[in-house]
Amino acid sequence: MIWIQILIFLLGLAIGSFLNVCIYRIPRSDMSIYSPRRSFCPECNQSIKFYDNIPLLSYLFLRGRCRYCKAKISVLYPIVELATAVLFLVMYYQFGQFGKTLEFVHALIFVSVLIPIFVIDAQHYIIPNVISLVGLILGVGIVCAIAYENKDIDYLKVRLIGFVAGGLGLWLIAFVGSAILRKKAMGGGDIKLMAIIGLFLGAWPELPMVIALSAFSGAVIGTLLIATGKKSRQSPIPYGPFLAGAAVVVLLWGDPLWTKYLQLTGWN
Repeated sequence: MIWIQILIFLLGLAIGSFLNVCIYRIPRSDMSIYSPRRSFCPECNQSIKFYDNIPLLSYLFLRGRCRYCKAKISVLYPIVELATAVLFLVMYYQFGQFGKTLEFVHALIFVSVLIPIFVIDAQHYIIPNVISLVGLILGVGIVCAIAYENKDIDYLKVRLIGFVAGGLGLWLIAFVGSAILRKKAMGGGDIKLMAIIGLFLGAWPELPMVIALSAFSGAVIGTLLIATGKKSRQSPIPYGPFLAGAAVVVLLWGDPLWTKYLQLTGWN
């Protein structure tokens, strides 16, 4: 029903607003998501009233500027809110409307963990441990709940194998890459992220698909950035956003993509 979709969209906007708080505050050592308690303008430090803090709408009403100092508000805020709301709706169409309540919750938790990782790593070249820890705790909880509801211990085993294989596999890739390039190939945050992806998605064929898609998209974007002069060959390019994006693609369309790959390679 349409009202369910509206509620899910509004929930996505609200969660997106909270994720914006995490994205701004977590990389900064002088604040936390709890302190200061109220949102504020980073230019004039004026506390934002509740009516100026309505997801998406307040940005439009204020025309992208602070009510007090008229400083520009980053367009990233409404983009994160809208992207979260849209992804929540997509997850509902993929999982929720078929009565798969826990699978729907599983998908919502997963994308809610991936979005701040995507943005923070793109901005600051780090994947904060606190987000990885929250993702791990929530991931274990929802995976155990699904296994218990379905009386499916194999589901739990596959997810735990995915957790170990994801972290260990990317660590080996990082180790070999560092030995070949003679410099650090990727950070520990990427390895932890891959472990979490394995926990949420499973090991085979999901993890190879995530690695392949992220490597391909990273190579394409990296080449474009170098070609346009925005990056040099020596410039670091964060891998977390590509892993997060590939994980969402595999979550939504992993099965048909894998089937198509097997058909094209003659294995099916």
